[in-house]
Amino acid sequence: MSNGGYVKLRREIKLQMKHEKLKLAIYRMSGGYSLLPFQFTVNISNVCNRRCKFCVYFSPEAKDNYYLQWIRKQPKFMDLSKFDNFLKRMGIFRKFIRKISLTGRGEPGLHPDLLGFCKVLNKYRIPFTLTSNGDKLDDEFFIELSKLPYCRYVRISLYDIDRAECWLNMKDKHDVDIDFINETGYHIDGYEDGYLVSNNPGLAKYATMPLHFVEEKYCRAPFSFNTLNTDGTLVTCIACYEAGNVFEEPFWKVWNSKEMRQIRKWALKMAIPKKYADCRNCGYFMRLPKYQAMNKYKDMEKR
Repeated sequence: MSNGGYVKLRREIKLQMKHEKLKLAIYRMSGGYSLLPFQFTVNISNVCNRRCKFCVYFSPEAKDNYYLQWIRKQPKFMDLSKFDNFLKRMGIFRKFIRKISLTGRGEPGLHPDLLGFCKVLNKYRIPFTLTSNGDKLDDEFFIELSKLPYCRYVRISLYDIDRAECWLNMKDKHDVDIDFINETGYHIDGYEDGYLVSNNPGLAKYATMPLHFVEEKYCRAPFSFNTLNTDGTLVTCIACYEAGNVFEEPFWKVWNSKEMRQIRKWALKMAIPKKYADCRNCGYFMRLPKYQAMNKYKDMEKR
């Protein structure tokens, strides 16, 4: 890197640090309210075609824990018409959505209306991504998806080494940005190595990250990141703490409800109760460079 480039990088880093301090000051004075742009993880499916041992659904160590009981109370699939109506009722607040991630506590590819969800988001001009194991996504699906300009990428979680070349070929074949996370437990050229964190009680032995790896004194995720469950309940970040149902209530009322403000205040002290979220083992922090270096896969052959 040239000297001029190095100086420019230093300035950008300093600017980012100042920006971060300013946002943190705003968060601390906000009383838990959020007026900033936000993004959604939308769980459209609670069923899956796989039986991974590190999954809260199927691990024998995780049976009957609070998290699993909470998920089982929700419908298997999200209703497309209710989701469409929810976005319609948001009105001007749709402009604050940075991105929606279509995913699931199960496999979104099993939802019979998956393409319909994509088309609804494209209709409202909301940038969206899709995360899937890819088992149910075929050429026809990607051809239709390529017609939707607001699709940013599809992220495939690769679990089978023998399908690696197939998905690299699929990426070359279609006019859709296909990203990969390697969850096989082994390094594969062309794929980003994934990781597992022990957010869910009883799954620590399957984690590929050290336990309690998060060292932060605060978390800002609940101010901009929230999850929409299949039944319409909204939770901040990935916590099991329902603030309300946006299929039945106005979004803004739920988004800045008493419950949502409380969990944001807890997050600023890294003090969210463990029965709602295990913040010291949260994958949200993996985007930070200092934690990415800790991502060293264990042998997951027996999962």
